[in-house]
Amino acid sequence: MLLADVHAHLDLIGEAERKAVVDRAVAAGVKIIITNSVDPKSIRKALELQQKFKIVKAALGLYPTEAARLSAAAIEGELNFIRSCKGRIVALGEIGLDYQEAKSDAERQKQQLLFERQLELANQLGKPVIVHSRQAEKNVVETLMRYGCKRVILHAFHGSLKLVQAAAEAGFYITIPTNLRRSSHFQAIVKQLPLSRLLTETDAPYLAAEKDGKSEPSHIAATVGRIAAIKAMAPEEVANILYSNYQRLFV
Repeated sequence: MLLADVHAHLDLIGEAERKAVVDRAVAAGVKIIITNSVDPKSIRKALELQQKFKIVKAALGLYPTEAARLSAAAIEGELNFIRSCKGRIVALGEIGLDYQEAKSDAERQKQQLLFERQLELANQLGKPVIVHSRQAEKNVVETLMRYGCKRVILHAFHGSLKLVQAAAEAGFYITIPTNLRRSSHFQAIVKQLPLSRLLTETDAPYLAAEKDGKSEPSHIAATVGRIAAIKAMAPEEVANILYSNYQRLFV
């Protein structure tokens, strides 16, 4: 099968086990792993891992909480660095809003500004965006629409099914993570949306199929199998459609 993991954090997998994780992904049929960054350190690590592993591609971005941690000058420097990497990256990610972590209106405003700056940069560079939206789903979708973003991947999206439908109708993609088996929300999304609006992710090492387990890109094969069961389709057919979605966005 042709498989793609559009949202992982390979930098959070230990050096000693990372090669084995990538090797297992290759054996399972994974053709692409997009490793997402969240801060200055992981931005540079993503570029390093892209050089080291043939199937790994880098998405560079500043996570919402970096708005409160970094100075305005540091943020500007990182955005300029990302701009300089245009030819080496496939997307801006992981970017977005996180209201669970923002403890005040001022912090939310800082997150919003950082999010908007990165959407502007993505539009300038012609890159897709991979978007985080914890407890801020409605504001995230509205912001993406306001900025005219078309190549959008909503990662681990927990908005209402009505909002999911609105996002899909706007042309956005919803990722289905490896915890599909134990998530009635993601099962409902798979039932509701056409395959043309779905992608697969692991958020490795998070969002595992087992509650206290660790996910890795090779687990995408099981996710595709579960999507196929929900849709009453052959896994190979589902895999081909989802991989075509990846190609439409990133290739």
